[in-house]
Amino acid sequence: MFFKNKTIGILGGGQLGKMTAIAAKKLGYHTFLYCPKGDNPAKYSVNEYILGNWDDNIKLKIFASKVSVITSEFENIPAKTLDNLSKITKVYPSSFCFSIAQFRNKEKEIAAKSGFLVPKWYRIKSLEDLIKYSKILNYNCILKTNSLGYDGKGQINISSEADFNKIWTEINFKDCILEEKINFDREVSILYAKSLNGSECFFPLSENYHENGILKYTIAPAILEKELEIKLKLSVKKFAKLLNLRGLLTIELFQRNNDFIFNEIAPRPHNSFHWTIEGCKNSQFDILVKSIMGQDISNQIINENWKMKNLLGNEIENLSLFNFHKDQKIHIYGKKDVKKGRKMGHITYPI
Repeated sequence: MFFKNKTIGILGGGQLGKMTAIAAKKLGYHTFLYCPKGDNPAKYSVNEYILGNWDDNIKLKIFASKVSVITSEFENIPAKTLDNLSKITKVYPSSFCFSIAQFRNKEKEIAAKSGFLVPKWYRIKSLEDLIKYSKILNYNCILKTNSLGYDGKGQINISSEADFNKIWTEINFKDCILEEKINFDREVSILYAKSLNGSECFFPLSENYHENGILKYTIAPAILEKELEIKLKLSVKKFAKLLNLRGLLTIELFQRNNDFIFNEIAPRPHNSFHWTIEGCKNSQFDILVKSIMGQDISNQIINENWKMKNLLGNEIENLSLFNFHKDQKIHIYGKKDVKKGRKMGHITYPI
């Protein structure tokens, strides 16, 4: 029997939607997926799904009428779609959270208000802007699209030898951010959750290693001095309060000595916390489900160190090349199209 008050709506059919659906089922909930046609592995893990575009108001209305709450598996779902859905049922995190996460300038502004250090940056809307502000930043900077960028896409490094005409043509985006390059010691991410009932949760920090802008592997917990951890968590909670967050919030950061420099946010489950499926009593997906259904949540602890490796592109077809750990757990996402750099699965094991 399909009960609306026990049904969670999921927007987006990728691996994060799939793992959210698996967690929801384990916790006793039904799941209803909405996503455009395409390679959607999540549809095999939900109770029901509708395929439709983000502006198909008729299908979206049917979807929203059948669920008690809606959550999203990626941040580029149009905020207007989320806003329209929120007029029919509950949506967490809210359309406001996503309207901030979708624009680099907006998230940087809130990060600064929350007490984070933010790289020097300038809004770029023309070739002239790019030339002018690259000089101000001593040609040591990165041009990023202000929206719709992920996994290193929509980013170009700038140097003193840069061909600005070529770069502006290549980025092909009329609203960009030019950001100073940061020399850092390591990249970390922190995950915070706030439940509808007011309870909250932090996960141990993740330390992240990228290749070509894509996360290659994560080690957890990232060791941090207690005072720094307390200061960091206060800034995270202030950021979440400014968003009026309900659900999950991941913040990606650069650490340089005792400073944390803001990179970006994701108001959804995050690749760098997949290790929590095996590493914590409640995974990030469990905590998301509990948060949006108003259950109690609390800080998660771990008794071992964990490593999570992404399986990218055709690595999924060459698993025999991996030097596997005896306690490994392999997660295969079930995507049909194998593309270079595409996240096809991950491996988790204690270290």
